[in-house]
Amino acid sequence: MNIGIYVEGGHYLGLGNVYRMISLAKSLMQEPYIQVCFITTSDDAIPELIRSHGFVNVITQIDLTAVHACLARLNLATLIVDVLNVDVNFISEVKAKYFFKLVLFGNNNEANDLSDLVINAIISTKQFRNENYIDKNNTHYLKGPKYLTLRDEFEFQGYRHANAIKNVLLLFGGSDQANLSFKILRDLLADDRVKHLNFTIVTGAAYINEGSLEQFGTRENVNILKNITNVNEVMLACDFLFTSAGTAFFEGLYLGIPSVAFFQNNAQKEVFGDFFNTYEYENVPSIVELMMEVYGDYARFCRGVSDLEVGRGKKEIVETILNLRK
Repeated sequence: MNIGIYVEGGHYLGLGNVYRMISLAKSLMQEPYIQVCFITTSDDAIPELIRSHGFVNVITQIDLTAVHACLARLNLATLIVDVLNVDVNFISEVKAKYFFKLVLFGNNNEANDLSDLVINAIISTKQFRNENYIDKNNTHYLKGPKYLTLRDEFEFQGYRHANAIKNVLLLFGGSDQANLSFKILRDLLADDRVKHLNFTIVTGAAYINEGSLEQFGTRENVNILKNITNVNEVMLACDFLFTSAGTAFFEGLYLGIPSVAFFQNNAQKEVFGDFFNTYEYENVPSIVELMMEVYGDYARFCRGVSDLEVGRGKKEIVETILNLRK
């Protein structure tokens, strides 16, 4: 069975959905009869990232029209699309022309009505409630943090609370559009209460503000890492996580690491609203006091995480996708 995955990522789009599709593809290919092909119009860094995870069948196209045209030669059983608010005309055209099943991730427009399965872990959920239902258009929905597709390395691991913060991680995605890595590290190092702690900053392939961090690079307690592959290990070595309102935040919640997330843009703010431990940077009077408050009441943090069931539905996602052809 041939499955196509159309995904886009980059500086403004971020890399969370690309990693999500890489993880999903690995799970799908555990079935011996599944072959996966990636399709993207993104810059060279995205196909290179996908190939670095062992996928050789990666097709790059110049635009959405070219993506549409290339589908004719792929003989797909299922097409998975992970593009926020994908073009409705594109979905309508491929649905009319081809007989493959259509799966959308993280989408919230009229294209959902034309699809066989929509998986929204974050977008369009009702207060991030977990739901599994079929609507009036016969579209099957899996919604809520339970259906977050975590990278494989995060599964079956957990954080141990040490009752004292020593190591702090700043992880703001592959692009960090608002340059929160710089802003929050600057705030932390300016506060005498915590400037002695160890700080690790992880930047991604699409991060373009390395220059702003150079002034901190000579400090013994600041470690700047770029485009790493062992994110789970780095997370588990830290006592607190500052991150974006997106995939990395839910990965931190899954591991049980005391975490707070900040909005990179208005779109994230609209999606998350007043969701658990999410904030707008400009509205936080003290980054240090926020960290101490969250870390100091770890029991409350754990109760909130438990209610979300983050990432526990991956097997259900894979089975639902494969069952579309039955």
